[in-house]
Amino acid sequence: MYRKPNRKELTVLKRAFDKWGIFEFAKDKALVLNDLRCNTIKEVFLLSSSLESIIDHSQPYYAGLKIGELKKKFMPGMQGADLIARISKKFPYVIVNETAENLILYGRDILGQSIIKTSNMLRENEIVILLNTKKEALGTGTTKASAESLLRHGKSTIITLVDAGCYLRSEGDPRTYQLNVKSHVKVTNNE
Repeated sequence: MYRKPNRKELTVLKRAFDKWGIFEFAKDKALVLNDLRCNTIKEVFLLSSSLESIIDHSQPYYAGLKIGELKKKFMPGMQGADLIARISKKFPYVIVNETAENLILYGRDILGQSIIKTSNMLRENEIVILLNTKKEALGTGTTKASAESLLRHGKSTIITLVDAGCYLRSEGDPRTYQLNVKSHVKVTNNE
């Protein structure tokens, strides 16, 4: 069910948008949430302000651009990662080589030798946007090490959480696959 975020949720989202560098962009946009799994996960959608009133009067099947999920923190989804990579000037990122780019699109983790460049001061367990050499978003991941330890040869140093290949693997139907962090679980529509 789509709804406007409450005050606490809005505060968490605004802080996250500031961290990811899209606060100014999102300022004049409407935000709506869709509660999932007993309200433990909330999908975050971005709408134009002119469409915000549609939520007050009806419950659409889809509304806006899904930019991520809100649990305790905001986690950017694939569309959110793409938006951040296009708009933001400051965000945690990792640029990978072409070999890793192909592997990420199949949901594989990243080895240290595949990393070309990282943003400054990455910490362990930090969510990062995965970029190719053209700075296009490939997905999101979480670091298993900090700073220079990310570049260790032969070691998996970043876990892929969300990847652009999920859309292709689901044949473009968002209802076929439900994205779950680190695993792609098939959901049947016959239940």
